Amino acid sequence: MRGSRAGDILSGTFEVWSKDLASYFVVYLVLAAVTGVISGALSLALIGSFGVGGVIPGTPGTIPSGTSLLSLLLYAAAAIVASAILSSIVAGGMTEFAVRRYRGESMTVKDALRRGIQRFLSILGANILLTLIILGLVLVPLVLVIGVVLVSAGGGVSGAGIALVCGLLGALVIGGIIAIYVYVAMSLYAPAIMMEGAGAVDGLMRSWSLTKGHRLSLFGALLVVGLLSTVVTGAIAFPAGLAGLWVVSLVATVLASAIVAPWAVILAAVAYDLLARPFPSMGVAPPAAPIAPPAGPAPPTAPTPPAPPRQPPGA
Repeated sequence: MRGSRAGDILSGTFEVWSKDLASYFVVYLVLAAVTGVISGALSLALIGSFGVGGVIPGTPGTIPSGTSLLSLLLYAAAAIVASAILSSIVAGGMTEFAVRRYRGESMTVKDALRRGIQRFLSILGANILLTLIILGLVLVPLVLVIGVVLVSAGGGVSGAGIALVCGLLGALVIGGIIAIYVYVAMSLYAPAIMMEGAGAVDGLMRSWSLTKGHRLSLFGALLVVGLLSTVVTGAIAFPAGLAGLWVVSLVATVLASAIVAPWAVILAAVAYDLLARPFPSMGVAPPAAPIAPPAGPAPPTAPTPPAPPRQPPGA
């Protein structure tokens, strides 16, 4: 029976992934390779080095001497924008692909990516909004803590300064917890945008509404997938890193991404379908089917008995 527990979400995720393993692997392999090549080309054009100290994951490149801060900022901005656009197209398209395949519907990868191109602005906008919210919840307390520490270090340590730092550290922890909660609550924006035609803000709000009462289960599923992704990526990338060749490290990172990157996308798609189309096991009865009229002619009815004759007056 369908349900909305963490186990149901995880089983559906890996069921969908294994059903179309080759499609997901190829799409995300190409995405990781293209993103790496674009990042490397931008680095070579703006900085003069293919791969800057880990900007391409797994590459041990270093920043050439004499590189200006403006060149680094331009490179980082261009690489982030290119990666965000490509990732939004793929995430949107493969999200709809996963939802439809989970429902047993047919859809080609080509059609899915075409849909991703049509809706990538909404996916990108929702991603930016959610990222800004998360960063705001975490960075504001962190910046305040750093500022207070620097001021206290310059003017000597005082009891009030220590108390303020402790309070801000507590705010940082609370902000981090709230950030995780907000991320989980709004993590289903992509399927809401792709399947319901919602905009960026409406997609985030739809996710918030859908996940009410199910956020702990969704958090558990996301945590398990995150841990599995870390283990698999480490198992592939760490031995390759020992070779000391950035090409080997880059290939290993691309392969790891092709395996684990689809999991979060599929998880969101499966969780969305479980919550948007609940079955009786979730305590919601399916809509009743309309009752069709009986086939054939209507059965004969009994004749109406004749009315008794009227009596003449005075009888």
